[in-house]
Amino acid sequence: MNQIEKQIDRIIAGLKLNEALKPVRFVREYGSHSTENPISGLLAVVSVTDTTLSKNYIGGYLSSSIKGDSYAAKVEIRVYAPATENGNGLSEIVSELLTGLKKADNEKIIVESDASSIAFDPDMNAIYRTVHFSIEFCLCEEG
Repeated sequence: MNQIEKQIDRIIAGLKLNEALKPVRFVREYGSHSTENPISGLLAVVSVTDTTLSKNYIGGYLSSSIKGDSYAAKVEIRVYAPATENGNGLSEIVSELLTGLKKADNEKIIVESDASSIAFDPDMNAIYRTVHFSIEFCLCEEG
């Protein structure tokens, strides 16, 4: 498991501690699980949509002895509700996710977050909203 996945897993684990999010099942996109169709209950599909890794010196020329790997990623949590439930509770869950991200981010690596409007996915026969967030962090070493 790479460093980005570890950080995202830590954040998702923190979200799962939120009582209001207990009815939501979190799964990885392209994971080893099979998704039922049509879905039952609330389903949150977590995916990494973009990643960046760069090597740099922390503090520029003044402290060139401290170098590190700088990581950045854009993450998407698509929250599905069954079409039969007309999206009831979806906005509340997305609001809890946005609030919960701040609480789950103990390392303070989330730099921005937002949510999309409600949409319909005909392949899943489900109503959904997407929560986006970006993370940035550095693993430093003396050298």
